[in-house]
Amino acid sequence: ATAPAMAQSRLAEFLAKISPADLAEGADRFGDPEGTPPAAPIFKGSELLGYAYLNSDVLDATGYSGKPIHILVALDVSGRILGAKLMEHHEPIVLIGIPEAKITAVINHFRGADVRGMAAGTSQISNPDIVSGATVTVLVIGDSIVRSALKMVQAKGLGGAAAASAPEVVTIDTTKAEIEDWQT
Repeated sequence: ATAPAMAQSRLAEFLAKISPADLAEGADRFGDPEGTPPAAPIFKGSELLGYAYLNSDVLDATGYSGKPIHILVALDVSGRILGAKLMEHHEPIVLIGIPEAKITAVINHFRGADVRGMAAGTSQISNPDIVSGATVTVLVIGDSIVRSALKMVQAKGLGGAAAASAPEVVTIDTTKAEIEDWQT
């Protein structure tokens, strides 16, 4: 799925509903959203702490309901997740049966995760505990936070050249005629 165009982004709308400190400890203001996908700088005074973006601007985050799960995610300048906040969803089980605090705990699980290290292959991000009754929702949330963060680390070049480098391109050599086993 393709990410929405900047004109369709709800990033500014959602940023207006929260305090910068809700995403990044000590943050006191957001800059204007910019770029593709759009991201808003997060500041503490004049110090750039990182960038906030909306997961659904970066990739498809469709939940069990068939509608997007909108999560604001903040990355620091080194490529770590500063914080994330569920902004809007239409997940029926969360609306009627699962306390939102359990979903918030899943989202908070990713705080501090080294996304730049994951992009460079030097670290891994652990999976959060599954919430019984909301398995699909939790999987979509976790996957969209991690995959969107990987894309944003690369798009913004966070954490240095390793994060901004293009992934390895694998091709098939069509000139070979030998039959080989799967591993080869």
